[in-house]
Amino acid sequence: MNNYAALIPIKGFESAKERLSTVLKATKRASLAKQLATEVIKSCSELSVWVVCEDDTVEFWANDLGVNVIRNPKRGLNEAAYFGFHVLREKGFNRVLIAHGDLMRPEGLPSLIDLAEIVIVPDAKLDGTNVLVLPTSIEFTFSYGPDSYSHHLHCAKETGLSLSVVEDSNFAFDIDDPDDLRRLSLEDEFDA
Repeated sequence: MNNYAALIPIKGFESAKERLSTVLKATKRASLAKQLATEVIKSCSELSVWVVCEDDTVEFWANDLGVNVIRNPKRGLNEAAYFGFHVLREKGFNRVLIAHGDLMRPEGLPSLIDLAEIVIVPDAKLDGTNVLVLPTSIEFTFSYGPDSYSHHLHCAKETGLSLSVVEDSNFAFDIDDPDDLRRLSLEDEFDA
């Protein structure tokens, strides 16, 4: 997996998980975001791991973890994914696994890298996209946000490359809203 990279877009921790503001204070949301992102990074350790960010705090944190950092000149998830993907292409990587930093159970992410030429992991609601695996030889339109799964699926099919959609509860579950947080708390109770 020498020519494969993991790209993890991370926005500033202070502004992370705003949809959880009704149940968690800002410091707790920042702590949760760091904890989840750290686990995603650890799970990708057999790949060359890169964080794309626009925030000094995230950059220092990633450097402390020994992770490569790409500074995104623009704001936004789509811009970060696009910019990071193209930087990694220029660095000579053949394949890039793009994963959100808030996956609850990221263990085994690198197992997705060779399933097909393009791999898409939708979220549990089949609305968002939690993981994309792409060859750097293609142009791809990143469409994170509402209904990103169907947008990414359409774009992937247009390439004509082999495609695998992985509806896996391990990778499909991220922490976006209070219900997700309650599910995480329940799973932690049963794991104890």
